[in-house]
Amino acid sequence: MSSHSHLSMTETSCRPSHLQIVKRGHHDLSPKTGLLSLPEELQFDVLHLLSCRDILRCTSVCKALRQMYTSSSDLQYIVELSGQRLLPVPNTINHIPISERLQLLRDKAHAWFKFNPHSFQTVSVPNNNRLYYADKTITCEHLCLWDSDVAAIIPILPKSPQQTVERWHQLNSVISVSHSDLKILDVFMNLAQNLIIVAYLVQGTPHIDLRALDGGVHPQAAGSRLLLSEPLRYMANESANLKGLGRHIALRRIVPRFDQWYLQIWDWQRSTTSNCFFNGEADLIDFCFLGNNRLLVASESLKLYSIEDTSRAPQLLACFLLPTTPLFTPNILKTEPQMHAQEMYTSHPEHQLLCITYSISPECDPFVFIISTSIFSDLDETAAATPIPWDRWGPSNSRVFEQDCNGKIHLSGSRVLQVIPAGESDYSPSYYIFRMMDFSPLAEANSRGLGQVAKETSVIDISGITKEARSLITSLPYVEFVSDKVPKGTSSLANIWIDTDRIYTLIVSYSFGSGFSNKLEVIDI
Repeated sequence: MSSHSHLSMTETSCRPSHLQIVKRGHHDLSPKTGLLSLPEELQFDVLHLLSCRDILRCTSVCKALRQMYTSSSDLQYIVELSGQRLLPVPNTINHIPISERLQLLRDKAHAWFKFNPHSFQTVSVPNNNRLYYADKTITCEHLCLWDSDVAAIIPILPKSPQQTVERWHQLNSVISVSHSDLKILDVFMNLAQNLIIVAYLVQGTPHIDLRALDGGVHPQAAGSRLLLSEPLRYMANESANLKGLGRHIALRRIVPRFDQWYLQIWDWQRSTTSNCFFNGEADLIDFCFLGNNRLLVASESLKLYSIEDTSRAPQLLACFLLPTTPLFTPNILKTEPQMHAQEMYTSHPEHQLLCITYSISPECDPFVFIISTSIFSDLDETAAATPIPWDRWGPSNSRVFEQDCNGKIHLSGSRVLQVIPAGESDYSPSYYIFRMMDFSPLAEANSRGLGQVAKETSVIDISGITKEARSLITSLPYVEFVSDKVPKGTSSLANIWIDTDRIYTLIVSYSFGSGFSNKLEVIDI
């Protein structure tokens, strides 16, 4: 990769404060005090302390600094990490030379622009009656699924047998209450943290228990049961789900009958109690964690809260107005970092992507908002006082696409995978198209000429999710790769996932005599 590819991602100006050493007192700056008058090793030390953006600004000042950058793997490595929005995982790469780390990063990013969806391995999914309709997720090369009485973690073509785990849990062994009138609401499993949390009902009252996946009390947990501040009785048709990140876990409950929602957050490693909860009277509600101490709630707007102290109510940090009031419940999709033990990099928590889906009904094609979370990380103290209009934050930090209601979408770090059904015959697609989009600042450079660069603004009509006609302009840059047609055959696509170097598709097939069966198709990148 040439240095010009990196230099194109930033401005050509450089801040004088980063290039000059100022003498004490009131004397004018002399040319002898400039950065270039220092020995070369000190120049390198100065550049090494700067951010990615400032390194590139400085290297555009003169040929000497540019030459220092192009000949230094260390400086290019800093830029590559920041450009791909990654953080190194401690104690995993210290033994690898910087030059090899740099090449690995570039090669791995480039591979996403030439993957072959026709090349895959097939893995059978348990098809017994208990697990066929189970909720399924994939993390750390493992399939996690649960049903009314069992939860399972099953390895999927592991690259490292030493890192594989297989667990089968009867949920009544996780729950501390034994009762005939018991109903499971949701199960949260985190393989990286050896954690399983179960939300359930006993005679209409909700409870939350947590355990270690390998059995017994979790060694980091403050207790084995989380206590609800307001243990409201469960209502008919109520939905509930758990989400977690790091030391935080949240339970959301929605009661359609009374048009209400309730959300509580715990720091499960520090306390079994929490005063960090809130509720509302609208059913337009979804949420996700942003980093370790922040929560984003989507309804008629996007509200960012601090949850650093769970002994008090969440503190509003900012309110980001959407371009219009949605007519149907928004859904937030965000991948949470759950890394392999051998993984060398993880996504930067402040520089990821959100996928927020809006539609007027479950049967209509939704609109997908891809939003960079960078906009939520740099806020001043007055941000909470006044809602921020869409025109001030949205257009340059997002892209909006129309999504086929039969299509699928998933995120991983700075990448978005969209599977589009096409060639419909009698409302059934005859083939799929895989569309990979990379929103990292270095996506264009790492694509090495593959894929299509999208820098220009796009205009989309979002009248379908608004109460009035409205066109939306967005301009967040990205690079996309669109695959050849992938025949559908007699199978249907139930779900998709991507991680750092794999794509997983869950395929459902039907045959006379055998009925329905599930299988995973795994594409290695």
